[in-house]
Amino acid sequence: KFEVMWTIFLIIPAIVGNVDAGLSCKNMEGKDVDWFAAVKLPSNVDERKGRTFAYYDSTQTGWKFSPLPINSTDSAIGATVKQLYDSDNSYHLKIAYNDDHPHGHEDKSSSGRGHSKGVLVFTIERGFWLVHSVPRFPDPEKYDYPESGSKFAQSFICLTLSSDFLPDISQYLRYSQVTPFVMNLPENHKLLAPYLVDVQAKKSLGRADTKFTSTHSYQTMGGKRFTILAKHKKFNNDLWHDFIALYFKTPMAVETWRNGAAKNVGTQCGVGYNVYDITTVKILDKVYNSSKDHSKWGVSMEKKEPVVCIGDVNRQESQFKRGGGAVCMEDVKLWNTFHDSVKSYLNCGEVQERKSKDEDNKTESKPKKPSKKTNKTA
Repeated sequence: KFEVMWTIFLIIPAIVGNVDAGLSCKNMEGKDVDWFAAVKLPSNVDERKGRTFAYYDSTQTGWKFSPLPINSTDSAIGATVKQLYDSDNSYHLKIAYNDDHPHGHEDKSSSGRGHSKGVLVFTIERGFWLVHSVPRFPDPEKYDYPESGSKFAQSFICLTLSSDFLPDISQYLRYSQVTPFVMNLPENHKLLAPYLVDVQAKKSLGRADTKFTSTHSYQTMGGKRFTILAKHKKFNNDLWHDFIALYFKTPMAVETWRNGAAKNVGTQCGVGYNVYDITTVKILDKVYNSSKDHSKWGVSMEKKEPVVCIGDVNRQESQFKRGGGAVCMEDVKLWNTFHDSVKSYLNCGEVQERKSKDEDNKTESKPKKPSKKTNKTA
């Protein structure tokens, strides 16, 4: 009996340790963190040639530049994504999705699918979800940062979550019509979130469905409340002006990709809530034009509604017919950080600046209250 009891006590801790496995977003020291946001600099203002990123979490009052480049596995983003490769396939849900495959594989059946990018790794109890804007990222076999993602600025948000939220995430992925290139779906996770089977099979809404947006609010493991908003391609409208700004009932300044041949939506005023195109970004001492930016984020114009959203859809008409979404938080410190990052934006009635000739390979690749002044700068 004595030997049997010892056997039980030795086995149980090993099982418990395997279930948790420390899956979490990671901070700049490689330690667990509840959530973080990040913006990678474009190469034209970065001594590291587009490998430096600014990092923010709830322990900070503003941006801090990561001491390690984004291609390091010990950086906050590297340490977070590295769990995709280190975790156990038998117990862990793993999904990496991107409309631009890391190895450049072209799938004609996916050309009209969601303009969405992200990584999820979950045990049956907890895990993390990283939403980002980087084409061809991450590599399916080992952590690396693609050279193609260095030239332009990019955005990231990571959440540490209970697996209880997976059914809602699966709906977000389904509406967004994501294209998974890594998909490990254990039976327990299928039972927990049945729509993940549709995500794996690249199935979305049925012909009888008439609702083309999905909204869910939840909280991180640390209790931080957030909202996820996703649109299906049949929504056929702008994610930012026609969905997010209306949902939060607030005007917003938005930074997304505006290069290439696609027609830009531009600043929209007079109907619903105004949405302004950001023209210049300032991250600490680094200033760059929106033509050097591939990130997708928006910030409310007024502090009374301190909303920040980080997502994966551009403000271009071609994206009306693409699925996608955003993670949004109402947080004053986070709002201050992003609000202060808007150096200038295109106000109502102003002429859209010319597009940059820059192309991201084959991919699309403080604002104050609006006034009559031209190209408001703060």
